[in-house]
Amino acid sequence: MKVVIVGGSHAGIACARRARKNYPDAEIVLYEKQKQLGFIAQSIPWYLMGREDLLEHATYTTVEELQGQGITTFTETTVRTIDTKQKQLFITKENSQNIEAISYDKLVLATGSYPLLPMFSAENQERVIVIKNMEDAQRVKALFETAKKVIVVGGGFIGVEIARIFAARQIGVALIQAHHYLLDRYLDEPAARCIEDNLQREGVQLHLSTFPIDIRQENGQLHLYTDQYDKIEADAIIYSVGFRPNSFLLANQVILGDMGAIEVDEYMRSSQPDVFAIGDCATSKVAHLKENKYLPHASEAIRQGQIAALNLVAPRQKIRPTQGTYSMNLEEHTVCATGLTRKKAQEAGFDCDQVHYKNASLTGKSYTNIWLTYEKSSHKILGAQVEGTTVGIASYADLFSLAIQNDLRTEDLEFSDFYFKHGYKNPEGMINTLAELVRDKDPLI
Repeated sequence: MKVVIVGGSHAGIACARRARKNYPDAEIVLYEKQKQLGFIAQSIPWYLMGREDLLEHATYTTVEELQGQGITTFTETTVRTIDTKQKQLFITKENSQNIEAISYDKLVLATGSYPLLPMFSAENQERVIVIKNMEDAQRVKALFETAKKVIVVGGGFIGVEIARIFAARQIGVALIQAHHYLLDRYLDEPAARCIEDNLQREGVQLHLSTFPIDIRQENGQLHLYTDQYDKIEADAIIYSVGFRPNSFLLANQVILGDMGAIEVDEYMRSSQPDVFAIGDCATSKVAHLKENKYLPHASEAIRQGQIAALNLVAPRQKIRPTQGTYSMNLEEHTVCATGLTRKKAQEAGFDCDQVHYKNASLTGKSYTNIWLTYEKSSHKILGAQVEGTTVGIASYADLFSLAIQNDLRTEDLEFSDFYFKHGYKNPEGMINTLAELVRDKDPLI
């Protein structure tokens, strides 16, 4: 059996390694367009904060390591087209125009995503930066020495992280967000407002419910024009408005789903026989939602890669629904989330509500905020959002993710054996208190 994997990031590497383990006699070939394998985009904020060396810690494997594991690996190789009927793909290698035809028995597409770009042109494109790879991170870092003011477009995790980093360096920063609050894909408004208050205290200028409509260079400066009739001046503009699935190679040969991602079943199979899709180019099955969604993030990519490998020969292992678990940790402040927001749960048809509790340390130097979304009739946990300055609170995202995966109710966690929370005003901790709040607000009949 010959397995061809297109894409050498998280999903592709996870699939290749698991396939090698499960099928020792198979020929496994991986193609990657870039020179580097497994770039960890999450390391970019650390690099920009000066705490990590991106060149040493932005990847976790090499071509030589994969080759040593029995995975034939080609970098700087572009897959031009794929013919799923003939089971062939056509490639060109770096600095070559020769097109090679490669056959396969099983094909796994792990081509990732591409960043959304402005729908309008700028006269000076080198000063409009999109955050995606190592070169982009180096261009952003160079601004620390030259820029007095920057604009960040997009109020998701990356946009918020980048804005905070510039503000910490005393560089003026304006953060543009089309929605009326930040992090709307991950948080409900109450949690988001806490983040916004922190950003403003740190010096970030927020422009909410604002959409950029043009970028112009005037007298050597960039100006961003918005639908609110604002003209914002900056030395550079950083675009972070999300990603779209890179599904073009199979666009006319398989069924596409949410956002144009390749629709896959619970075994990571596409609609075309012997063709799998994983990672940021594929859809995800989301807990408590009926339809697959496009939900790109690293941990989901790794899960999907491993599941696809298990099912290459025959359907053996279904993938569990994802909860969409995220964490953003910048120095002393953490924001994390899992499951459905209250807004998304209501849109999905749940009769739900939300409780909130804040626990502070006795010294007043740290705190933890948690918003818990639950179904009113059953107290089933649907989602959680956490923000605060207490060390280690990102573990709550994992805990609630596991609870959602197993359809637990708040009562199932209320009297669990969790460690004593010494040093906090409420030593009972967050879980017991949140469950009690749910019981008080919506008693079970």
